[in-house]
Amino acid sequence: MTASVAVRPMDPTARQRWQRWRFPLGATAVLILFAVVLTLLQDQTSRGYLDSAGVNASGARALVRLLEDQGIQVTDARTTDDAVDSTGGGDTLLITEPDRLLPEQIDRLRDTGADIVLVESSQIGDFIDNASVAGRTTEQLADPRCDLPAATRAGEARLGGIQYHGPDDASLCYPAGGAATLLVVDSDGDGDGDGDGDGDGDGRTVALGASQPLTNRYLDQDGNAALAMGLLGENDRLTWYRPSHETPPGAEQSFAELMPGWVTPVLWQLVIMVGAVAWWRARRLGPVVAEPLPVVVRAAEATEGRARLYRRGQSRGHAAGMLRDAAVRRLRRRLGLPAVASIAAVVDAAAVRSALDAGAVAELLDGPAPVDDADLVRLADSLDALEKEVHTS
Repeated sequence: MTASVAVRPMDPTARQRWQRWRFPLGATAVLILFAVVLTLLQDQTSRGYLDSAGVNASGARALVRLLEDQGIQVTDARTTDDAVDSTGGGDTLLITEPDRLLPEQIDRLRDTGADIVLVESSQIGDFIDNASVAGRTTEQLADPRCDLPAATRAGEARLGGIQYHGPDDASLCYPAGGAATLLVVDSDGDGDGDGDGDGDGDGRTVALGASQPLTNRYLDQDGNAALAMGLLGENDRLTWYRPSHETPPGAEQSFAELMPGWVTPVLWQLVIMVGAVAWWRARRLGPVVAEPLPVVVRAAEATEGRARLYRRGQSRGHAAGMLRDAAVRRLRRRLGLPAVASIAAVVDAAAVRSALDAGAVAELLDGPAPVDDADLVRLADSLDALEKEVHTS
């Protein structure tokens, strides 16, 4: 009585697939969730440098709220067009990063006639003639040491950063290291008060060497709030201009430039995650284990099995080609020919050492494919006879 053998499929089951992939899928889900949460938190609570809506240390939301409580209308602007459209004579224009502006943008802003307040400007000469950067110093508490009303009311404030030299009629306040860190020019901006008509505005120009008095972190310390309110709150309207990258008319932006800033870090996280998963899946816990085969197949049986496959597929041409290639390789060795010798050289050498002429040998070694099984058998016998004749001659 033959015992029955349970047959189980070799393909993995759904449970096995889940057990294999649950770790990489879980790690991917965690990384994606972390990236989304981080992006949301940064967008809501970590605005950029001197952002009027930023609540982090370098933002300026607290100052904007104080100004609005005093009845001052604060308008956000990110492009030069927006800043020019929302600003006019008798207004205040704050430029948080003036070094990002081109000369033609500066001329348009000066033409508005507004009071301009610059923060950490190293190209002060483009805004105020006869003004220049004297150097840099560390941020520190300093006394005003000038007659500017906003500075005298504020008293000691946290300034420093960029130091300025200015024209003779300028107010130079909060000196540090021999140069002022607050520069105020109350003329049309050309330094000598004559108004040369080259695009200078009519309002005053203020240059702050450091941004600390305006930020959330330092606003409630010393006289920082009073100084910021005095410089930005003299007019009823304030344009808060944070310069951004502006594409020139007719220019095109690449796909990478249009993507949000958080895309690149997230892509790098995914690349690292994929690399970690690939390493985890490809790791080895020891040397390769050599396992004995379950059954040994004799060479003759393997040859017969392959022959049956050829016969079932009627691949007589392929089988004949393999027989001829093997015969040519053995004849090269027996005739002392190099392994790269052509079939023509093998035909000539074999014809010399056999009873067949060169044409018959060439038909055996490089002739047409057999038309049927009997023709294939005759070819195999003829090749075998040729090899034996060459070997014994």
